[in-house]
Amino acid sequence: MDDYLTRYLSSLAGSWAAFAEAHAGARLLRGDGYLALLDPEHPVLTNVAVLAPRAVPEALGLLRGHTTWAVWSWDPATAEVLADQGLRRDVTTRPMLARLDDVDPPQAQPPAVARDADPGRVAELNGADPELLRGVPGLRAYLTADGESGLVLLPRDGDVNVSMVATRPRSRGRGLAGSLVKAALHDMRGEGYETATLQSTPQAVRLYARLGFAPLAVWQEWVG
Repeated sequence: MDDYLTRYLSSLAGSWAAFAEAHAGARLLRGDGYLALLDPEHPVLTNVAVLAPRAVPEALGLLRGHTTWAVWSWDPATAEVLADQGLRRDVTTRPMLARLDDVDPPQAQPPAVARDADPGRVAELNGADPELLRGVPGLRAYLTADGESGLVLLPRDGDVNVSMVATRPRSRGRGLAGSLVKAALHDMRGEGYETATLQSTPQAVRLYARLGFAPLAVWQEWVG
């Protein structure tokens, strides 16, 4: 497996472990060919990444009793097995990675940024329960000073996982999210981190590419 893809998976596992630690009842599970986060209280976090066809039966067994979940795959062989199990394709996301040495510095007069913001406010920007992000060990929340755009970071072993990037609809098109991501990555580079990883929607790939991120694969999400 490509070194950068391995790095992304390690960072993903680290971020899921942090969420599992924060939420009572949540569990992080690793098996032969899969990684799973199960959180009955916050179903949006219940996801299983299946990395090999042989892992499908065990991975699907973990989801019994959960009403809302997604299974992720990125190879045709696993996709075929999931389709045979009656799952249907849902959205796609794209894992991306940036080398922080290659990220341009923030603009001369970037928007004012709150670097130790309330993570609950970032969750609300994403239409999520504010408690989803509170109490997650190591998590850092960023907001523009006007509260119109936000994101969270989870640093892990030289990499920074970027997620929950959102801007209020009334403020989109002003470049707030891009400026905020750039400011956050500049901070992390200053602290010695080497790379940043994230998962992008297809619509946001160009934004992240302009910020120095390159795609690593394509996750196909499957639901029951």
